[in-house]
Order: sequence, then C-alpha cells, then structure tokens
Amino acid sequence: MSVKHLISKIIEKELVGTDCFLVGVDTNMAETDLKYFIDGSEGVSVQICTKLSRKISRILDEEYLDETPIRYEISSPGIDQPLIDKRQYVQHIGRDLAIIKNDNSEIEGELQSVNDTTFDLSVPLSKNKKETQTLAFDDINKCTVKVSFKKKKK
Repeated sequence: MSVKHLISKIIEKELVGTDCFLVGVDTNMAETDLKYFIDGSEGVSVQICTKLSRKISRILDEEYLDETPIRYEISSPGIDQPLIDKRQYVQHIGRDLAIIKNDNSEIEGELQSVNDTTFDLSVPLSKNKKETQTLAFDDINKCTVKVSFKKKKK
C-alpha cells in the first residue's frame, strides 16, 4: 500500500463518528510531500488536525522508519478552494457561489438548498428579481464560494 493510501485510510478511520470527512489529497509524484484536506459541517478544528497528525506520525515512525522522509500536512481546504464533495455544500447554504458548468458556462447565485443529486441556486436576473435554478452535481465542473465582507440584509 502506498504512503498516500495508508495515510488516507488512517484519516478516514479516525474521522468515523465525527462530522468531518476527507475531501482530497495533493501530492508530488514521489509521494514524499502530501497535503490532506478535511472538511465538516461545522468546519475543522485544530484539535482534529492535531489528533490526526499525531496518529499518522506514530504509524509512519513504525512502518516507514528507514524509508525516504515523508512530509505531510492536514488542514481544511480553505475558503478559496473549490467545493469537491457534495457534503461541503450544506455548510455554505446562504452564501454566494461561483460555478463553472461542464459546458463551460458560468453562473453565480446564492445557495438555497442541497440534496443528494442537485442543489438550488437563487440567481439574480435583475436588481430586484431572482430566479431559483436547480443544478445537478454531475453538471458542475468547478464551484467556489464567493468571499464577501459585506453584511447581508435580513
């Protein structure tokens, strides 16, 4: 089993029973520099990352003691990273998303609701008029949360 898969399995096992999940892994070709991204409905705490890091260090020390040095990092994806897993969408209900569909068309709007296969987006048509569009996850190439420092009117 490769180091990448070993660490992924450790993370997935340790996250069972929490609201967190593994979103993705970035690695170099030699799998000596690995970055693991985890997310959850309430975000990711430093304590969870620390717990995972300690567990992984113990196992790597036992199984890869004489191997090539391995550098790994565990963190949340960050607000500027694309949403990859359907479970990430739920925590962003009420926020604006920028979406590139598989046909390369772009759409922006406020995330209204999420289910297993689709999500609803409130898309502005004019200054005072919006339309709700239902989009299938399978039709999405890239989706990011639009960062805004403006306060929303209630």
